[in-house]
Amino acid sequence: MDRARRLPLCPRCSIARRALLLFCFSLALLGASPGVAQEISGAEYITPTRAYPHGALGDELEWAAVRITVSRQTLNGGSLISGHLNLTYDIGAPQKMVFEDTAPRLWDIDGDGSPEVVVVLSHQNFGAQLAVIAYRGGEFNYLAATPLIGTRFRWLAPVGAADLDGDGHVEVAFILTPHLSKTLQIWRYRDGAFRLVAHKTGLTNHRIGWNHIPGGLRDCGGAVELITANADWSRIVASRLESGSIQSREVAAYTGPESLNAALDCS
Repeated sequence: MDRARRLPLCPRCSIARRALLLFCFSLALLGASPGVAQEISGAEYITPTRAYPHGALGDELEWAAVRITVSRQTLNGGSLISGHLNLTYDIGAPQKMVFEDTAPRLWDIDGDGSPEVVVVLSHQNFGAQLAVIAYRGGEFNYLAATPLIGTRFRWLAPVGAADLDGDGHVEVAFILTPHLSKTLQIWRYRDGAFRLVAHKTGLTNHRIGWNHIPGGLRDCGGAVELITANADWSRIVASRLESGSIQSREVAAYTGPESLNAALDCS
């Protein structure tokens, strides 16, 4: 794999109180040019750190950087004339923050057919937020982010992203503080920002110490459903976004994290 040289970030962002993390850095990379198709094709967390010893995922190691792979194809009149060239870029977390998650997620947040990188960032004083890193015109930028939770060692566990209600806009879903409030939140990305559209308590998808997040999205030929557990981990719950509210129903007994993953199978 070809690897581009590491490029410097702009001055590190300072997070004040509960401010959104938006457009905190910009990296000048390849320089987009006509005839070159470029998009994100992979991402992974790198550089373990003990700077934020929360331990929700089983140890006190979080991540100080994310490595993003960008694939390039050379086109001529829309036809491919050369194969993929993969370039990787290492992006450090903003000041006083770490990436606190199992893995970055490649989700299409703006609905343009190409993925963005969705990450969980945690601040030393103000807890976690969901943030989206986009690649546009040869640069990386933070596309949007949800608000910081507001308290140190407060976390969120992603569920998935899709157009959950058929309105043409992508929603992202996560469990806010899955060990405490156990609240499913759904945020819609529109006009360059996230807006909270619905929330419901009594749902969760993570237990302290797990290094994985079971469940997620399923589409069994109808509306997209969010698969989580109920608050006491006795039942598997499928939730839908309908007319601006979350409608939930129990679908099976919870027998372990593998049962949440099995519920994603529509067969």
